[in-house]
Amino acid sequence: MREQVSLDDVTALGDMDPGGMLAAIEDFPRQCSEALNLGRDASQLPEAEGVSRLAFVGMGGSAIGGDILKALLEDVAGMPMSVHRSYRLPSLLGPDTLAVFVSYSGNTEETLSALDDAVYLGCRVLAITTGGKLLERARANRFPALVVPGGLQPRAALGYLSLTAAAAMERMGLIQGFTKVAHDTAESLRLKVEEWGRLNPLERNFAKQLASRLRGKIPVIYGVEGILSVAAYRWKCQFNENSKVPAFCHTLPEMNHNEIVGWHVPDDLAARVEAIFLAEEDDASRVAKRVEITADILRDKVGGVTVLRVGGSTRTERLFSAVHLGDFVSAYLAVLNGIDPTPVEVITLLKERMASES
Repeated sequence: MREQVSLDDVTALGDMDPGGMLAAIEDFPRQCSEALNLGRDASQLPEAEGVSRLAFVGMGGSAIGGDILKALLEDVAGMPMSVHRSYRLPSLLGPDTLAVFVSYSGNTEETLSALDDAVYLGCRVLAITTGGKLLERARANRFPALVVPGGLQPRAALGYLSLTAAAAMERMGLIQGFTKVAHDTAESLRLKVEEWGRLNPLERNFAKQLASRLRGKIPVIYGVEGILSVAAYRWKCQFNENSKVPAFCHTLPEMNHNEIVGWHVPDDLAARVEAIFLAEEDDASRVAKRVEITADILRDKVGGVTVLRVGGSTRTERLFSAVHLGDFVSAYLAVLNGIDPTPVEVITLLKERMASES
């Protein structure tokens, strides 16, 4: 294992993070506010009359925004929302569907393929992208498109790839009141940057402390059903892409009926696992009791257990706060592993090989 970098050495952090991932994470609150303004100020949007279903289409970092909006807004919108990560769309979508196509690069082949299905099915399409083929095809089909700023990794553009769509949906009249809540959330995240950012030392910085605890570990994240199951999946993906480590996630209470049995006896693999539970603060539900009992059971079976109680005045604030913490932890863990968090060379290689086979 490489010599450990001090997370309080800002110069060393910069040297290990030449792509600026930590800076992008610290800029996330501003990005969220800008994304809301982009959606609010959109001049052309699909016709909302008759929309009774919402579908979000994307892959990877461009799709997680759909998971977030589904978790936060499905009940508010009073209509079913679905997220599609595939080359194809189901035939149940149609003219009553607003299909939001999200590809940060604009060149994601699965998303472009699914766009053919949306055209065939007669969906109303809104594209969110920085450019590329998605923007070209949206304009060719006269579909509204919202162009967001480029220069980031898709996973670092979460605000643009989620809140831009949410604000556009509110402008269309499909939801009400969310933009104000999201702006308040962005303001609350500014305080989290002070708490978890690079300038706050390890002794007062929980994100740095948790990253240090995870060095050499395999993170397994368990989120309570609902908004924190989405956060758990985001944590898993950020550990994969930023920290370049295997990571896994599951949801409570479902994991109590299968995965908990997999930690049968301590062994060499289990000793490397840190189980991280994401639960809501002040939750007195039966699921919260399951978190407490499950964590207690696993303490004797895995290398470590961390239970995080996520606070916030709204569900939106709690979800984005949990996501933001995971982003910081994964980037700090990358630095501790001696790895630049920004490049995703294996994904680039796979795309190149796929392109050569087309």
